[in-house]
Amino acid sequence: MSTTWDRVIRENRNEILRRWQEGVLDLFSEKIAPGSPIGAALADGMGMILDGFALGSERCSDGLERVARILAVHPIRPSRSMSMFMHLKTILLSVAPDGADSEACSSRIETLTLEAFDSFMAHREKIYQLKVEEALGRMHMLQRSVQS
Repeated sequence: MSTTWDRVIRENRNEILRRWQEGVLDLFSEKIAPGSPIGAALADGMGMILDGFALGSERCSDGLERVARILAVHPIRPSRSMSMFMHLKTILLSVAPDGADSEACSSRIETLTLEAFDSFMAHREKIYQLKVEEALGRMHMLQRSVQS
């Protein structure tokens, strides 16, 4: 990824993060304030994604993991959750100088979206697995109480 995008993000980080966070918080059916624990955790993860955007660093992967975990526990469709990356792309292209390699940005956004989707689905699967185990445990306890 070109250093152009790294520079664009560094120079406009606060504006990009603010606009992106506003868009992501709008995904939730309940009103979540930017300063709330969920809003702060999202901002932290999104900041990590921005910081590692151009380099594809582990920090970026950690940020994706944090954001995907938060989104997975809320009743938001996967497609709606992943739309946050299309919003980031729109923001980045709006602050980029003329002549910036939009194809490189699009490619990186696609990669991030797929990585985030994998993480999101892994967290959703774990949540449902825990729900099944809890239901089986309750059923087992009911059977034991009936047999007693």
